[in-house]
Amino acid sequence: MTAKETKTQTNSPKELRLKGAIASPGIAIARCFKHDVGISVIEKRSIPADAAEAEVERLREAMNRARKEIQQIQFEADRVVGEAMAKIFEAQLMILDDDAFFEAVAVDITRQNLNAEFVYQKHIQRNLRSLRKSNDTYLKEMANDINATAAKVFEFLVGRHTNKLVNNPNKIALSEEFSPGEIVLINKYSIPGFVTQVGGSTSHMALIAKSLSIPAVVGVSRLMERCPDGAMVIVDGNRGLVIVSPSKETLAQYKSERRKRKSVLSRELQGLGNLDHKTKDGTKVSVMANLELPSDVDQSLAAGNIGVGLYRTEFFYLSRMRFPSEEDQTQIYADIARNFFPNSVTMRTFDLGSDKTAGEYHQLDEDNPALGWRGIRFLLDLPKLFRMQIKALLRASEFRNLRIMLPMVSTPTELAKARRIINSVKRELRAAKLPFDENIEVGMMVEVPSTALTADKLARQVDFFSIGTNDLIQYTVAADRGNKKVANLYCEFHPAVLRLIAMTLEAGARSDTPVSLCGEMAGNTLAVPLLLGMGLRDFSVIPPRVATVIKILNQLEIAACVELAQRVLELSTAEKVESVLHAWFVDNLGTKFLEV
Repeated sequence: MTAKETKTQTNSPKELRLKGAIASPGIAIARCFKHDVGISVIEKRSIPADAAEAEVERLREAMNRARKEIQQIQFEADRVVGEAMAKIFEAQLMILDDDAFFEAVAVDITRQNLNAEFVYQKHIQRNLRSLRKSNDTYLKEMANDINATAAKVFEFLVGRHTNKLVNNPNKIALSEEFSPGEIVLINKYSIPGFVTQVGGSTSHMALIAKSLSIPAVVGVSRLMERCPDGAMVIVDGNRGLVIVSPSKETLAQYKSERRKRKSVLSRELQGLGNLDHKTKDGTKVSVMANLELPSDVDQSLAAGNIGVGLYRTEFFYLSRMRFPSEEDQTQIYADIARNFFPNSVTMRTFDLGSDKTAGEYHQLDEDNPALGWRGIRFLLDLPKLFRMQIKALLRASEFRNLRIMLPMVSTPTELAKARRIINSVKRELRAAKLPFDENIEVGMMVEVPSTALTADKLARQVDFFSIGTNDLIQYTVAADRGNKKVANLYCEFHPAVLRLIAMTLEAGARSDTPVSLCGEMAGNTLAVPLLLGMGLRDFSVIPPRVATVIKILNQLEIAACVELAQRVLELSTAEKVESVLHAWFVDNLGTKFLEV
């Protein structure tokens, strides 16, 4: 080894792992670039009084040009991700059409005899300051829209800056945040993935990234200072991990995993129709998919006779930050039902609140939104909104494969009120002679301990249960699933969580009420034998997990799994549970399905 080689190795940057939130699954590997489209400091400049009118006109022209460019981006979004997602850009266009805001800026330009860009910037910053102080998701998203729109206007006022997205194909983009339009451009210019310093998993940029299958991680603390421009970066959108300057071993591992995931997912989605939904000893089971928005994957699932165990309808709101009309909803739901026919589609009514804020009805003063105005509470307090969605679902039920599921039910009273509204809407449709499925099934989520503990009583009022482990875990162990400080407490194998699941399954069996499980636990391969042994026969998982869970079930025998479940339910800690499950899995199934 030469002295030069020794020095190179000594100076090699050390691998750095940064944790963030999962925005869009997948793996991207490439060198990175820092996407800085910020406008340079704008100087305050006096103008002659007789030039004020021309200055106002210059601002008007810049806003018109920005409008045309955003409309072009919206057209591109409509082409690649569909009309529903393209509607996100309506917010930016509405900002440009705000006549009152324009007039306020124009008045200040004229009164103060100052340059347009300086006055425009002052007004924009005034609006952004108040919005960014809020903890409200909707207001933060509004701030992002205003910022993205203003950036376009500034480009035409002070001169177009080089768009790094155009000049860096095949490189990973880093930024404090991206606008929805920039995510569309990321796809257009072949950028394999992106990472941001701020943002959440339900932000506009995350929703579009997921629709476009762009691997992305958001909310990485101090990203821009910890990741050098030009460094090799791995974006692990499956784990919410960003690896800067990965070692040769890490790089080889991730390249292999990326190849494997792509080939396996493609092959398994195409072969879903050939899989048998049975255990090794012939017991019938069902594996369905969890979905948020229509995508190309839907066709593969439908072709493979896979139904939908959970369709999160709130994403039709979150993708446009306004509620779709009754007609729009009816068309959306009917298209989904038609696509998956004859397999069933379980449509969960809007589950808003907590981390999924409803803009028109945002609450600013909830100290603990996870325990506040969300789910069925939100819907019952807004009966017009609830009735509109129920009416749309019923009108779309002509294929008789839709089911309605109610979120976050915690008391029998809430369930009874919801059923009364549903029955009232049915009477309204009958009076109007509008056809619908008279026998449509109505079920509920079991995601708070109170419903699991009273499942035997609630079973009398529903056609089915669906256990949502994501919320059930956090409410049982009192640990926010999004809080890194208590992440060690958030565990699906906590004995209390397992007992609540077992109680729900037992109540369902006694009352002949079907029970499915649609939380992330259903897709955890280690948990599949345990859940089967506890009595679960209906699993609902994210699309990439469908084939894997079916294949695991094909190798299991009920008696052995029941014995495993009985043993596990006697254990006192999550650590012991996980240890026993891991050993049983390896002994009975090997290690093939532990990592996918």
